[in-house]
Amino acid sequence: MNNNFFFIGRLTRNPELRYTSSNKAVTQIDLAVQNGKDDVTFVPITLFEKMAENVCKYCEKGDLIGFQGSVKNHNWEDNKGNKHYDYTFMANKMSFLQTKTNNHQEPKQAENVKKSTDEQIYADFGDSIEISEDDIAF
Repeated sequence: MNNNFFFIGRLTRNPELRYTSSNKAVTQIDLAVQNGKDDVTFVPITLFEKMAENVCKYCEKGDLIGFQGSVKNHNWEDNKGNKHYDYTFMANKMSFLQTKTNNHQEPKQAENVKKSTDEQIYADFGDSIEISEDDIAF
């Protein structure tokens, strides 16, 4: 069985780069995914290493980005005995579909990013990486 998600949406805020205790780059972005005319779903997506660095360096609030990845569930019990259930959307591929230019300058080009003739920017960061729960900084 596959556990994959595919989302295309706009960043709801500028991404911020952080580092895990094992010094891996990480960011969590919020993606606004349009379901219909008046229906939007807000999805938190976690990015690691090069993907996290590139989205923080080249993207900002309002940019249209596509993500592919897997969903991880986290179940835990708090100190009062209440059970909690949570999901983390972890991206392993992304595509820059529409980015803004900063200060009317030409957009920067990241490594492994090609600019197509229709002004869309795509990035494919290859296979997913193995991440343990200890690596998640949020």
